[in-house]
Amino acid sequence: MKELKEFIDCWYPAVFMAAAKLAGPSDKEALATLTENILASLWDQREEFAVEPRQGVFIYRVLLQEVITFLRQQGDEQRIRVLRDIVLIDPALYLTDPPPEDI
Repeated sequence: MKELKEFIDCWYPAVFMAAAKLAGPSDKEALATLTENILASLWDQREEFAVEPRQGVFIYRVLLQEVITFLRQQGDEQRIRVLRDIVLIDPALYLTDPPPEDI
């Protein structure tokens, strides 16, 4: 349990701020829940995360997946389009249909 608390204490502020910037205007409670979901996903993948030489990239990938899911649940397709246009995102994260193979 101590390890989990230290993990949360270490990463919560940075993850919260990044989620707030990517998700756009949201209430603090929704952002807190989003941050908790991101940290839970990171914790579930902690063995991979621990050996990842570029932990920031790992966090960013998980963060984007969770933010896109959050925005989709909120019905904010416009924000997803904005992120798609300005942030390097794997199309699989925001496309509902798989991309054509021949593109």
